[in-house]
Amino acid sequence: MSTLTIIILSFIAILFLRLLFRKVVDLPAFKGPVFSDLYQVDNIMLEENFWNIIHSAGREAKGNYQLQCNLLTEKLELLSTEEIIKFNRLFSLLMAKSFSYKIWEAAYALNGGCSDDAFEYFRSWLIAQGRNKFYWTLRYPRLLFLFGVKEMIVNYEGIDYCSRDAFENKTGNDIPDTFDIDYADGGELFKENAAFFKYPELALLTW
Repeated sequence: MSTLTIIILSFIAILFLRLLFRKVVDLPAFKGPVFSDLYQVDNIMLEENFWNIIHSAGREAKGNYQLQCNLLTEKLELLSTEEIIKFNRLFSLLMAKSFSYKIWEAAYALNGGCSDDAFEYFRSWLIAQGRNKFYWTLRYPRLLFLFGVKEMIVNYEGIDYCSRDAFENKTGNDIPDTFDIDYADGGELFKENAAFFKYPELALLTW
């Protein structure tokens, strides 16, 4: 088999895998501890209920992230104001405790750079991908190769506003803040240039 044939077959295999995991197949069920079990935070939604809402909007959107955000806002508006607050507090907990330089390094390689704000939006987008992809990626960032998308293709910003918009649409008021939920320390800083060598497969993704 020629080198060119191997390259072509490898490219086709990668294309197939990414289409499969982005559009059809989820990662295996995550069985490890979840953040709501590890951190005692008052007045949050049950994670099972939270992820059911996220997954429902994702399925209906069929891979369209902005549509998923719109659908999620609509679904949250059907909840009581107390449940919207609980959803928002759990979302804030997931955002705060997923702050990790290990994940930031992978996002940096994927996007050719990743500012503070971009990393916030990236983690919110990761939550939108569902429970299994969220928690598995926090453990193994390289899994982004299967379903990760550059921000220049899919604007990560959006899902972090859904509960706030739903609450405001329902009540006319701002949703209560979540300043009591502390961010993780993030671990060890990474060297920006080294990120591309650590995750070359993410840096080379173009779609």
